[in-house]
Amino acid sequence: MTRESSDPLRVGRAVLASGLTVARQAVPDAARSFAASYIGPAGWAYDPDGAEGLARLVADLAPSAAGRRDRVALARALDELGATLTHRLAPESVEYSVHGPADTFEPLLDLLADVVLRPRLATEDLERVRRQLFERQLREAAQPESRADREVLRTIFPPGHPYRATGLGTRSAVARLTRPQLARFRAGHFTAAGAYLVVTSGRSLTEVVRAIRGRFTGFDREPAPAGPAIPAVRAGGPAPRDIRMPGRAQVEIRIGGASRPRSDPDYPAAFLANEVLGGRPLLSRLFQRVREVHGLAYHASSGLEPMRWGGYWQAQAGTGPERADRATALIRREIARLAREPVGTGELTTIRDSAVGEMPLALETTLGAHELAADVAYHDLPDDWLVNWPRALAAVGPEQLRRAARTWMDPGTAVVVRAGPLGPVAPVHRRQ
Repeated sequence: MTRESSDPLRVGRAVLASGLTVARQAVPDAARSFAASYIGPAGWAYDPDGAEGLARLVADLAPSAAGRRDRVALARALDELGATLTHRLAPESVEYSVHGPADTFEPLLDLLADVVLRPRLATEDLERVRRQLFERQLREAAQPESRADREVLRTIFPPGHPYRATGLGTRSAVARLTRPQLARFRAGHFTAAGAYLVVTSGRSLTEVVRAIRGRFTGFDREPAPAGPAIPAVRAGGPAPRDIRMPGRAQVEIRIGGASRPRSDPDYPAAFLANEVLGGRPLLSRLFQRVREVHGLAYHASSGLEPMRWGGYWQAQAGTGPERADRATALIRREIARLAREPVGTGELTTIRDSAVGEMPLALETTLGAHELAADVAYHDLPDDWLVNWPRALAAVGPEQLRRAARTWMDPGTAVVVRAGPLGPVAPVHRRQ
């Protein structure tokens, strides 16, 4: 068990006998709330073949009714406690979070434990959540933005890769899912081993561990589920793909590729490379050149998604069909330039200072601080990682950033996907 701390930049940890890792972070100064999250190995990468959408259905259903509370009673309990219950699903994991006043610590931990360990999975709730999932599938297929997001992953990653899907499954697969299947998935993936209980609270790690040890017991499975097999990603990007969607007003452009896991030591340089390209609002190259200077897009940005088993990157923009070819070409040029030319010192300093200045803002609220702690815990980063993050960014020079851009966001293997009312796409010029 690590030393107690009142600094929200430090995350203390303890591993219970069950294998559950407890991570505790102090709340920001003067905060009168707390937050807690369970993060378990129940992402959509664990969906069995033919049962795509199973993880999503379980994730959405578990907070509907749990323990002694049906859906209405659960909503009333949260309202009475002045609290919120949220969840999110990723390829590798599911996360359930509660946030409320500090004096609701015990009742909200009880509620979170019910959601994780005792979801009702009631038939009437199942049918409601299933219908909602059908609606999300329709929107994903019908809207250029979500369609482009889906298709770029399918183009980057081969069949069987855990990052290839979006977790929504297909209508036929979701329609076949039964309550016993949901119950088995929950029992096998809502585990203690391989899972994390992250708490941002004014209470000490010792007190947090004591509270959790008495509540998060009775998991059905002790070992964590084995991760899925990960097929190799193709070496070269395929030809550009246009998805013609007549009647839509906007073309969504996606250019991206496979990347590296969060544990890679070059992550700080890759983080800054993405911020320079399109990750930093108003300051990034894509925003400045594609949107502001040339007026070719309604939005232009980029994202880097490093996870445990690997990752991917993506540049994106939305534009009118008459500007799609020019916007696509300009985005590709900016991606190639970042990998070819070192960033100027002044530009790098501006981006880095903006990124470093974001952390104090996040630490002003319990939820902002908690999100940082959850990232530290899930990726098994050092307890003082948040303390050292500004120094890690300060150590990145222009040449190191250029190398990271080339390896993490390789323009030579990037894929191009566009969805909307458009015509033929320009040919890709590969790097020799």
